[in-house]
Formats: sequence, structure tokens, C-alpha cells
Amino acid sequence: MRQKHIAKMAALLIFVPAISMAEIKPGSVVIYSDGDVEKLLVTNKEWSLWEDQRKRQYKRSYLPYFPVLEYRRFGEQLSGYDQFVPDLGKVELRPFSDRESVRFDLTRKDLQSGIKKRSWRCSYAGSGNFSLSKMQQLSTYEYSCLRVVVNKRYIEQIREQLLLSWSPELRLVVKQIKIDRYGKERQIEVERILPPERATAKRISRTVYRITSG
Repeated sequence: MRQKHIAKMAALLIFVPAISMAEIKPGSVVIYSDGDVEKLLVTNKEWSLWEDQRKRQYKRSYLPYFPVLEYRRFGEQLSGYDQFVPDLGKVELRPFSDRESVRFDLTRKDLQSGIKKRSWRCSYAGSGNFSLSKMQQLSTYEYSCLRVVVNKRYIEQIREQLLLSWSPELRLVVKQIKIDRYGKERQIEVERILPPERATAKRISRTVYRITSG
């Protein structure tokens, strides 16, 4: 399955505009529109490991719409969770497979509160574009996901909705809109990506200040 995935991704990259063909390297820092900062620690074909400004770590799947695989919060008491399905290959959407919609039950194992099941429905929503800067236009794949629960009357209710724009060029979700059960919407976008040699504490703090005070 992984060889098939890698071959499809190689074919996909041929059609991506050659503005900036480099994937994000470990040590790079991504700064978002809400001021959040994440540093890429490790990456491979299966997952990537990120750390935010509060030293919380997130392990993310190669599938951009799949929830965080692992979350760890380090402090006096270790907390976090793991999330998984029996086979990630069975929930692949375009361009990773020919599927345009999938449903899956996610097992969430919390280090403190135990195990829960969460049901998701995700769909491929076509292609799009994202402006990372005035000089850089990125082609994207769009996804729409719903987390649902079944109430006592056996009726599905939406708990949250996610709309995602993923750049295959960067292998990164560059835009996310989250809508909660009450209809409250929160949108975040990638504002800057600093390569390892430029990701100094001083430059990061200045960039965050410009973004959040602008």
C-alpha cells in the first residue's frame, strides 16, 4: 500500500507548478494567522512530528484530513492521547486513492480518561489554490470532514465540521476552517514558513508580532 501511495505522490508532483518544489525540512517553523507557531521535528512518508511554542507535540498522518495520531503535553504530569484506525489505507481519499468519500470509526485512547470511539465522515471536495505570499501560489486539494454522534433516538448529530486545504507541494494543511456544533467558525491559515537557518527566536517573535498586530 505504501509503495502504491509513494508512486501516486510522485506522479502528482509532476503536475504541481514549479514555484517552490521543496517540502518543508525538519527544523523549519510554520507560523499561522492566529499567532500559533509549530516546528517540524521529524518527517517521513507515513507521518510528521510537530512541536508548538508550548512544547506540546503532535504526530500527524500523511493523510491531511485524518485527526492527529498522537498528542503529548509535557509537564508535571504527562497527558495526551493516541488515535488510530485498523488500516489507514482503507480511509485514503484522492489523490491517495480513487475514493471520494470515506467513513471511519476512530479509536481515541486518552492517557488519563481511557478509550472512546469517534465517528468521522470525510469527502474529497476538489482542487483549489492558496496564496502563501504575493509571489507564491500553491495548488491545493480540498477536503470536508464531519465528526458525528448517534443520540438516544439513533439520529446522527454533527459535533464538528472541518474544511481543509492541503498543499501536496509542501505536504501541509495551509488553511483550516473549523465549525463547532453551535455554528461558531474558526479559521486559521499559514502565514509564513521559516526554513531552519532562518528560524531564530528573534525572527519568529518579530514575525508573530507583525501577524497578530496587523
